[in-house]
This record gives sequence, structure tokens and C-alpha cells, in this order.
Amino acid sequence: MYKPKNVDDYVELINQALFEVEDLILCAEDEGDGDTEFTAMMPDLRVIEAGLKALHAEILGGNYVIGRGEDLPFMPVVQKVRKRLPIVVLIDAINIAHKKGFARD
Repeated sequence: MYKPKNVDDYVELINQALFEVEDLILCAEDEGDGDTEFTAMMPDLRVIEAGLKALHAEILGGNYVIGRGEDLPFMPVVQKVRKRLPIVVLIDAINIAHKKGFARD
């Protein structure tokens, strides 16, 4: 599992997740009607993408507080598509750090 130890690690995880979500969106767009279950996830993937981008902007803007004790706002959407989301472990790691703070050795 991914355990960020500092802000740089955390931003890297967010960047990874953004890359993966954007790739999933492109794949879903390419599939078109060929895989209706996958393309049906598009609105949910867009919500997750927007949430990750907002988190990234908040961190870079200097307004972010780690260890808030609460889930990221888009986690209900992640829960909805959890079984079909190949990057759920990565997003869970981001959420755990958001909730509990950075890993300690």
C-alpha cells in the first residue's frame, strides 16, 4: 500500500491518481458503446477527476490541512464504483493520508 510520508509524496500520489483517472476516461471514451458498463462509469470518473484536481490545487495553494479526520468529498462516488475502479488502492491511500495524516516510520 502507498503511505506518503510528506507533502511531496502525497502530491506524487495525487498526480499518479490523476494520470490513471484521465487514462480511464480516455479508455471509456474510446470504448464507446462497446462496453456499456465501463462507459456508464464516465460521470463517476469525472467526479473523481474533479475531486483530485481540487485537492491538488488546494495543496499547491497552501490552504490544505492534512489529517482532517474525514473522508475526501468524492469518496462516496469512489465507494459506488469501488469494484470496477482499478486504482481504488491508490485513491484509498490518498484518502487515508487526508484523513489521518502522513505515515510515520
